[in-house]
Amino acid sequence: MIALGLGLVVLTGAGGTGASWAEHDARQPGTITSGGVSLTTGTLRTELHSQQPAGSRTYASSTTCTPDPGYVECRVISTTLTSEALVPGDRVVIAQPVTLAATGTTLRGTLAVSSTALTSAARSAFSGGATTTTTITAPGGAVTSGSSASIPVSVPTGAGVGTSTVRISISTPVTASAGGWGSALQDQSLFGGTFTYTFAQTRA
Repeated sequence: MIALGLGLVVLTGAGGTGASWAEHDARQPGTITSGGVSLTTGTLRTELHSQQPAGSRTYASSTTCTPDPGYVECRVISTTLTSEALVPGDRVVIAQPVTLAATGTTLRGTLAVSSTALTSAARSAFSGGATTTTTITAPGGAVTSGSSASIPVSVPTGAGVGTSTVRISISTPVTASAGGWGSALQDQSLFGGTFTYTFAQTRA
């Protein structure tokens, strides 16, 4: 299992900055009956998708990306997190390649990604109102999506598996459940904690 820790993105007033993210690995190797398996992660990419009219807000990042459907602008903010500000309706996307290398005889299992811990009503009203969707694109191109997602892994004999692409989307609400946000967003955080990759072997 690999747990990736993400620090807080803090909503502040004009001119404020958010806290930076930190990343760490926590590995807990499993037992493989015949053969072995390794799980490694590639470079984390973070994007900010905005519904605001084009040109109506400023970004610290000048690196553009393709906005998701329903969004107007996108910036890659992997290196500018401490200088970006979030507004209601924004979507934060975390994308990362994950390589599962396996060698064995009739090795079967499941590669799962859990990201639901990133948002929580206990953290803040803003975080609790956000929705989290995880999408895994398998090496062969098959796509699985949900609040948590997993894909089957099968190595009949020899080496196999490959690199999957994981995409976690955190979409923030435009308004609070009780009405407009007003000044309630001051110092509220979007997410924290970890998301995890887990490979679990199943019986052949």
